[in-house]
Amino acid sequence: MDEERLLALQEEFVRALDLCQREKWAEAESVLQRVAAEIPDGDLVQYNLGLALYGQEKFDQAGEAFLRAAAINGDDPDYWYNGGLALKQAGRFGEALDAYQRAMALSPDDPDLLYNMGCCLQAADRIAEAAATYDQVLSLDPDHVSALANLAYCCHRRGDLAAAAELYRRLLVLRPDHAQARYLLDGLEGKNSDGPPPGYVSQLFDEYAARFDHDLVHRLGYRVPSLLADMLTVRLGPGRGEMVVVDLGCGTGLSGEILHPWAGHLTGVDLSANMVAEAGKKGCYDRLAVADVVSFLNQWAGPPIELLVAADVLAYMGNLEPLFGAASPRVPAGGMFCFSTERGEGRDWQQRPSGRYSHDHAYIVRLARAHGWEILDSREAEIRREGDRWLVGGLYLLRRSA
Repeated sequence: MDEERLLALQEEFVRALDLCQREKWAEAESVLQRVAAEIPDGDLVQYNLGLALYGQEKFDQAGEAFLRAAAINGDDPDYWYNGGLALKQAGRFGEALDAYQRAMALSPDDPDLLYNMGCCLQAADRIAEAAATYDQVLSLDPDHVSALANLAYCCHRRGDLAAAAELYRRLLVLRPDHAQARYLLDGLEGKNSDGPPPGYVSQLFDEYAARFDHDLVHRLGYRVPSLLADMLTVRLGPGRGEMVVVDLGCGTGLSGEILHPWAGHLTGVDLSANMVAEAGKKGCYDRLAVADVVSFLNQWAGPPIELLVAADVLAYMGNLEPLFGAASPRVPAGGMFCFSTERGEGRDWQQRPSGRYSHDHAYIVRLARAHGWEILDSREAEIRREGDRWLVGGLYLLRRSA
C-alpha cells in the first residue's frame, strides 16, 4: 500500500474515532468497515468496529469483531472482555465465557471482569457457578454493590433465604436507598408493602424473557393460562373470535395463544420490553404495549373491553384497589374479568419470601363487590411448582354487573 493511501486511511480511522466519541455509531461502522477492508490485520480497527456495532445493539457482529481484534493481538484483555460482553448480549453464553476466561488469564485480579463473568453465568442459568464467581469478586472488593446484589439474588433463587437476607442487609449498609434490596428483605422478614418498587418487575422479566417459556412450562409446570381458559370455555363456549380482549401482564404471550379463539381484537400489555418482544414473535396479538397495567387501563381510549385477563399478574401487586379501580370503568355490563392469585389467608395481601404477593379470598370477594363485579366462578388449583411442592393459587371469573 502506498504512503498516500495509508495516510488517507489513517485520516478515515481518526474520523471514525470521532464519530464513535459522538455516538454516531452507524456512520462510524460504515467508515470502519471500509478501513478494515484495506487493513484486515488492524486490531484497533476491529476493536473500534466492535464498539460501533455494539452501540447499535448488533451484538453478534460486535462479538465477532472483538474476537477478530483478539485473534490479531491476544495480549489485550479489553478485546476479550468486550467480546464477552457482546457475546453474552447475543445469548452466546459458552463463547462469552471462553472470552472472559481469556481476559482473566491476562488480568486475574480484575473484580469488574469477574463480576461480568458472574453475570454471564447467571444469564445462562448456571446459578451455583455465578454465586461462586460473585464470592470471588467480593473477596477482592468487599463493597462491590452489584456483586452483593447479584449474590443475594442467587442465594434467594437457590432457597438459601438466611444467606440472602444477610447479603441484603450488607447491601443496605452500603446503599440505604437500594429499594429492591429493601423490598426483598421485607419479604424475607415477613413485612409487607403495597407493591414492588418502580423498575423491579420490568428488570426481573427483562432478564428472564429469553428462557421464560421453557422455565415456566417445563421446569415449573406452569398451568395458569390453560386453567383460566377452562373456566372461560365453561361460561363462554369455545369462542367465535368476536370479543375485545386485553391480556394484562401478557409476558411472552402464553396467555395470548390460549385467548386467541375468543378475540376479535387482542391487546397485550406488559412492563417488560423484552417480554413484549417475545410475545410479538407468537403472532397472536393485534396490539402490544410496554406499560404498567394500571396506567394502561386508566389511559385506555379503545372500545369497551369485553374480556380482561390477568394470568399470574396479581402476584406482583399487593394492594389491588388501583387495579380494580382502573379496570371497572373500562368493562361494560356483562363483560368478564378472569385472573389468578397466589392464595393467602388472614391478611388482604401478604408479601411472600419469594418477592411475590398472596391474596386472601375474602379480600377478592370484597373488592369485586365494591367495584361492581359478581363472581361467576372461583376455585383453588395447583398453578405451578415452587421448589419441591405445588403452589396453590386462586382462579377467578368475574362478570361486570349492570
